[in-house]
Amino acid sequence: MRGYRIGVLGRTELSVDGVAVSLAPLERAFVASMAAHSGRIVSVDRLIDGLWPEHPPAGARNRVQAIVASIRRATTPELILTLSPGYQLNAAVVVDAAEFADDVRAATAATAARCAVELLDRALARWRDEAFVDVSTSLVDVERDRLRELREHAVELRVDALLSLGLHQDLVPELTTLVRDRPLRERLRGQLMTALHRSGRQAEALAVYRDGARVLAEEHGIDPGPELQQLHREILGSEREASRRAWVRPNQLPGVTGDFVGRDKELGLLLSLLGRTPPAAGAAQVVVVTGLAGTGKTTLALRAAHESRHRFPAGCLYADLRGNTADPARPGAVLGAFLRALGVAGTAIPAAAEERAALYRSVLADDPMLVMLDSAADAAQVRPLLPPGGSSALVTSTAALSGLPGTEVVALDVLPLDDGLELLAGLAGAERINREAAAAAAVVELCGRLPLALRIAGVRLAEREAMTVARLRERLRDERRRLDELSLDGLDVRSSFTVGFERLSPPAARLLAVLSRTTLRSFGMWDDTTEPLLEQLCRAHLLTAEPGGRVRMHDLVRLHARERTDVTGQQVIDWYARLHAYAERADAALPCRILPGADAESVLDAWDAVDWFEAERENLVAAVRDLLELDAVDLAGRLACTMGNFATMRSQHLPEYVDCLRGVLDRHADLPVPTRTALRLHLGTAYRMLDRHAEAVPLLRAAHRDSRGPLVAYRLVALQGYSLCCRQLGRLREADAALLLMVRLSAAHWPVGPVGGHVLLALGMQYGQYQHTSPFAHAACAAARRLFADGGDLWGEALALESLGLLHRHAERWPQALEHLRRAVAAARRLGDRMSVTTAEQALAATHLAAGDRDSARRLLTRTAPAFRGMRHEWGEAISRRLLGKVHLEEGDAGRAVAELEGSVAMLRGIGQPFPLANSLSLLARAQAALGRYDRAVALGEEALRIFEHFDAAYAGDLRESLACWRRAAGAQ
Repeated sequence: MRGYRIGVLGRTELSVDGVAVSLAPLERAFVASMAAHSGRIVSVDRLIDGLWPEHPPAGARNRVQAIVASIRRATTPELILTLSPGYQLNAAVVVDAAEFADDVRAATAATAARCAVELLDRALARWRDEAFVDVSTSLVDVERDRLRELREHAVELRVDALLSLGLHQDLVPELTTLVRDRPLRERLRGQLMTALHRSGRQAEALAVYRDGARVLAEEHGIDPGPELQQLHREILGSEREASRRAWVRPNQLPGVTGDFVGRDKELGLLLSLLGRTPPAAGAAQVVVVTGLAGTGKTTLALRAAHESRHRFPAGCLYADLRGNTADPARPGAVLGAFLRALGVAGTAIPAAAEERAALYRSVLADDPMLVMLDSAADAAQVRPLLPPGGSSALVTSTAALSGLPGTEVVALDVLPLDDGLELLAGLAGAERINREAAAAAAVVELCGRLPLALRIAGVRLAEREAMTVARLRERLRDERRRLDELSLDGLDVRSSFTVGFERLSPPAARLLAVLSRTTLRSFGMWDDTTEPLLEQLCRAHLLTAEPGGRVRMHDLVRLHARERTDVTGQQVIDWYARLHAYAERADAALPCRILPGADAESVLDAWDAVDWFEAERENLVAAVRDLLELDAVDLAGRLACTMGNFATMRSQHLPEYVDCLRGVLDRHADLPVPTRTALRLHLGTAYRMLDRHAEAVPLLRAAHRDSRGPLVAYRLVALQGYSLCCRQLGRLREADAALLLMVRLSAAHWPVGPVGGHVLLALGMQYGQYQHTSPFAHAACAAARRLFADGGDLWGEALALESLGLLHRHAERWPQALEHLRRAVAAARRLGDRMSVTTAEQALAATHLAAGDRDSARRLLTRTAPAFRGMRHEWGEAISRRLLGKVHLEEGDAGRAVAELEGSVAMLRGIGQPFPLANSLSLLARAQAALGRYDRAVALGEEALRIFEHFDAAYAGDLRESLACWRRAAGAQ
C-alpha cells in the first residue's frame, strides 16, 4: 500500500510516498472535504452543494467525476474509493488532523506529566496555520470548528501538565500572551492566576481576575464562572493569611544529582502517587520507596519530591533518619528539628516526644506539606513523624516497613544494562565508555547493576584517566578484592550492607551465610523451615523477591556475606540434603514415571511438581556441581537422579541433563553401587530418548549388571531400554534376548510398580511393529494405558495412546487410529513437551496419509519437519521428510519426492537406524522408478530389501515384487 498523507492543519496538502501533489483550487477543496469526513462516505449531492454553494454548473455530477479522475491520475486510483452514493477516502490515508487528535487523547490518558507534555508538544507542532486556511467550502466548517476547539483544549492541557511539573514561573510570559489573545477563555485566565500565585505574585494574580471580570461584564453582562471565582477566593485568602502571621515556608529538600538516569516508570508512579487525594479524611498519603541498599532510593525520591513541590504550597521537610547506620535518628530529635523549621520557638517545643508529635500535627493541620523521611530503620521510627491528613510522606528504606498500614510501596531493583552504561558514561565520559563498550558492559554486570557500585566505579575512572575500562573490569573480576574496589571517599558498598546484616536473627544470618556459599542465583521457598527465613531476608532486602515466589541474591551481597561469616562445607551439604529430600518428593508427584525413584510420599500436585522442577532446574544442576566441588559425590548423584523423569517429559532439557549426569559419572569411583547404577540407567535412558542408541547400550548393560538383588525396577528399565536400542541398531538377537529376560523378570515380581506400564508397552510394540495385526500387541498396549492412567503417569498414557493409534493404523482401522492419535497429541500438549507433541503430530500425519487424506497430512508435516529441525532432532526430521516425500509421490510429483526422500535417507544413514532407513530407501526407489531411473531404483530397493529381510518385516514381499518389475524395466533400457 502506498504512503498517502493529507495535511489540513494549515494549507491543504496531499502527498504520496513523501512526494507532494499539486492541486487545483477545486481539487484542493475536494481533498479537504474528504479529509474532513475521513472514514465516512460523502454523497455526490453534498459535494456539489459544498463545492458550488450558490450556482452549481450544468453537469455538476460530471464535473465532480472529472475532479476525482484528475486526482486519481495525479496520485493512484485507490486513493479515493467510489462507494454509493458518493466517495470515501481510502482508510490507509494518514490525515494530520487525526494524528493531532490521537496525540491529544494519549496525553489526556497519560499518568506522567512529562509524557503528557511531550505528546502535546508534538500535537501542537503539527499546526502550520489555522485548519483549512485555504479552503472556504462549507463541507469543512464543522471539522474546522472542532479542530479549533481541540487545539485550545490541547493548549490548556499542556499548561496544566507544565504547572504540575512546577514550571509556573516559566509559564507566566506564555500565559500572559495566551490570555491577551483569548480574553474569554476562563481556564487559561485561571492558569495564569495560578502561575502568578505560585510565583509569589499574588497581587498580579488578583489583577488578572479583575481584568477578566471587567471584560465579561462589559462585553457580555455576566460574571466569571464558579471555578474562577473559587480560585480568586483561595488566592485572596492566602494573601490575607500571609499578612496575618509570619509563616515559615520551609524547603529542606537536598539537591538532586545531575547524573540521574533511567527509572522513568518508577518516577512516573511516584509522581502519580504523590498527586493523589489521601485515601480517607485525616489520613496522610504515605509512599515508601524500598529496595536493596545502593539501588538509588534516595536519588529517585528526591527527584520525585522536587517535581512535586508545587503540590505542597506549605513547603517540604526533610530528615535523614540514618536507618542504615549503627546510630539511627531518634524520632523526638527529628520532631524538634521539624518544629523549629516550621517557626516554632525553641522554648515552645515540648520535651516529650509524644507532645512534640502532637504539636507537629497541629502546626501542619491546615497546611499540606511534603515530608521526606530518608533511610528509615523501621516502622516504629517513622510512625511519629507522619504528617496529618492533607499532607504526604515520602519514605525511603531498605526495610519493608510492613508495620505502616495503608502505605503505597514502590520497590526498586537494580538498573537495566543500558541505564547502567548511561550512568557510567555520565561519570567517566561517554566517549571513553563507547570506546570500550564490551568492557564497560562487563563492569556494569560486575557491579551487579547497582547504582551505588556503578557510581563508585564511574568516579574511579573519572579520577584516573590513565586507567582503561578493561583494567577496571579485570580488577573487579577478582571476587576477593571486588568490594575493596567499590569503596571510595565515603561511598562504600560494603558498609551499605553492614547494618542490614547486623539486624538479622541468628537463623536468618546462618541461612544467608550458607546460601552465599552456593552458586545458585535464585531460591524457591520450598521448605517449611526455610520459607520464613527467606521472607525475613527479603524484608531486609538482602534477598530480592521475584514473581512466582522465588528470591535471588545480589552478587555483591553474596560477596559481603562470605566476608562476614564462617560456614563449613558440611553446613552447605546439609542444606543441599534438604533440597534433595524435597526434590525426591516432587519427583514422586510428576506425571511421568518412566524411571524408578525413591519411595517418597509427596503432598504436591502433579503440575505443581512440574512447575517446581521447571523453576528449579538450573538450580538443581548448579547444586550438583557444588556438591561435586564439596566431594559429596553420592548426594550429587542422588540429586541428579531426581531430575530424570522431569527431563524425559520435558525433553528440551535432556542435553543439559546429559551433561549433568556425565559430570557426576566422571567421579564413578567415588560412588556407591546403587547411586552409580541409577546414574548409568538415567544417562542410558537419556541417550535413548535423544536417539543416541550406540552410546546408550553400554550404560544400560552396565546398569542391568549392577542392579542385582532388590533393584528390580532398575533392571526392568535397563532391559527395556537395552532391547529398544539394540532393535534400532539392527542387533535383533540381543534385542529379543533382553525382551525375553524382561518378561521373565516381570512375571516373577509382578506387580513391579510404575515401570510395569512401560514393560507392557515395550512388549506390545515389539509384537506390533513387525506383526501389524497382532491382537496380543493391542491387548498389551491397552493394559499399559490402564496402568498409566491408574498411576497418574500422563506421559506414559500419551505414549500408550500413540502406540494404540499406530496399531489401529497398521490394521487400517482409520477412525480408531485417528481418535487415539489426536488424544495422544492432546495429552502431549498438556505435558508441555514440544518434542512429544511434534512426535505425536507426525504419527497423526502418517495416519492421515495412509487413510488417503493427503491435505491433512501435508498441513501437519509442514509443521513437524521444521519443528524437528529447530530442535535438532534428526530422526524426527528424517521421518517427516520421508512422509512429505510420500505425499509428493502420491500426487505424481516424483521430482519433489526424490528431493525430500534423499534428504531423509542421508539423515538416517548418519544416525545409524537401519529399519527407518529401509523405509526411506524403499520409497526413494519407488520415486526414482517413477522418473524412469530404474537402475537407481533397483540399487536402492535391494539395499532396503536386505534390511527388511534382516528384520523379518512384512514389507519385504511387496518390495520383492517391485524389484522384479524394476529389473525388467532396467534391462529394457
